[in-house]
Amino acid sequence: MLSALGVTVVFLIIIFMEVPGLIKQKKTKEVVVFFILIAIGYVLNLLVVFNVTVTSTNKIIEMLLKPVEKIWGK
Repeated sequence: MLSALGVTVVFLIIIFMEVPGLIKQKKTKEVVVFFILIAIGYVLNLLVVFNVTVTSTNKIIEMLLKPVEKIWGK
């Protein structure tokens, strides 16, 4: 439980360091993408902390990029 709290604190520090600058520069799209990526990272880190077996992220990325590959070709 303590390690989950540590992960949360680290992610909050990252958020509080990065987001104010993006908001000052009025980069709303970047803020949205930042929060999506930080949420994915946070969930994956919590799963690791709680010893949940996570499938390889390469398979997930490959699945997401298949449609892009069909559009652009090899």
